[in-house]
Amino acid sequence: MKTKKLLSMGLSVLLASSIFIGCGDKAEKPASAEGEKATITYWQHSSPARDKMMESLAQEFMKKNTNIEVKLEFIPEDSYNTKLISSLATDAAPDVMQIQSGMINRLAKANAIQPLDENVLSTKDIKNEFIPATVNGLQVDGKYYGLPTDTQTIVAFWNKDLVKQAGLDSEKGPQTWDEMLNWAKKLTKRSTDGKMEISGWGVKGYHPEVQALILQNGGKIVDEDGKYIFADDPKAIEAMQYMVGAYKKDKVYDTKFMKNWAGFRQGKIALMLGHPAMIGNLKQTAPNVKLGLGLIPAKNGKHTTVVTSWGYAISKKANAQAATKWIEFLTSADAEKKWTKQTGELPARKKLLEDSELNADPQLKIVLSSLKDSEVGYVQMGILNKYWSEGFEEILLKDVSVKDGLKKIQNKINEEIAKDIK
Repeated sequence: MKTKKLLSMGLSVLLASSIFIGCGDKAEKPASAEGEKATITYWQHSSPARDKMMESLAQEFMKKNTNIEVKLEFIPEDSYNTKLISSLATDAAPDVMQIQSGMINRLAKANAIQPLDENVLSTKDIKNEFIPATVNGLQVDGKYYGLPTDTQTIVAFWNKDLVKQAGLDSEKGPQTWDEMLNWAKKLTKRSTDGKMEISGWGVKGYHPEVQALILQNGGKIVDEDGKYIFADDPKAIEAMQYMVGAYKKDKVYDTKFMKNWAGFRQGKIALMLGHPAMIGNLKQTAPNVKLGLGLIPAKNGKHTTVVTSWGYAISKKANAQAATKWIEFLTSADAEKKWTKQTGELPARKKLLEDSELNADPQLKIVLSSLKDSEVGYVQMGILNKYWSEGFEEILLKDVSVKDGLKKIQNKINEEIAKDIK
């Protein structure tokens, strides 16, 4: 299909589902010669800590690259998608932007973004210097179309006081999935009339948590062609039955009780799985909770976790050389270290996993080690996440079998991704 026809169809799908898609069929601009002036416009979804950090990094970059000017635009997260969609539809996209990593393949096939400039940052160097799980999902047909930001894994959190009161190891935490469920059952408390007072584990089937268990269990989420097959894989179904059983059979959580992270902050939920970014959040919002932190529970001795991220990508109209230099700088070891220390985002560069300063923090040391056994997350696009969360909630709250519910989710996701390859 010709690019213009594909893009026209893609934008119609995009506007209907509120996700990203690309536009424009301009010829790629040649990289500027060394010393030639270039201007890079950059967009990211906004938060105070991230915006301040980016302003500082832009100033540092421009001092080192006097021929490149970076113009920043910070957009509120709730309107970021809409603004970016509008810019792409009118061919007014920024040169470099943050996008959900699951959109890389879609945007690349729609000819809306271009690969990183090999003369600035080679494929070989990326493979050698970055943690595979952080960059493998940003590769299309052997070329990298972006580098990661907002990188997170899944780790375990627990309320030390509640765990200790139950006679469990408040320092070590649950080490296996069997322990996770056994602890959750022991930690769940109900009144004499059966009303939940303490939830043992705020389990709702958040997709990276379930995907991690699927992988540990030997299941598959996608096939070699990228088609989702979790509802047809016995090992994947087994893993998801565990998650559903914790809620429906063992009743360690109830969505009517309270929202899971709100309950954790209030000392009403004992165990949670979540992103390391929650560490900083909980220190600010739940200072009275004595926080335990550990790797995601293991199966067969493996604590395999799942990486989720956004990506820095280059629009089709951008100066490839200047844009790639900016992305290279943003994902340099020095910049990533600053991001980790100030915002809680995890580094993607291998060398930072052994950084002595970062590892001096006991909690950060645990989080960094989670990246050593990590795999790419597969539901990293807004609409796919919506299908997953709504479908899983339907399984939890309604009389829907795990197999039938998962098949419905799988069909919706596969229908969505098929729109890229008409």
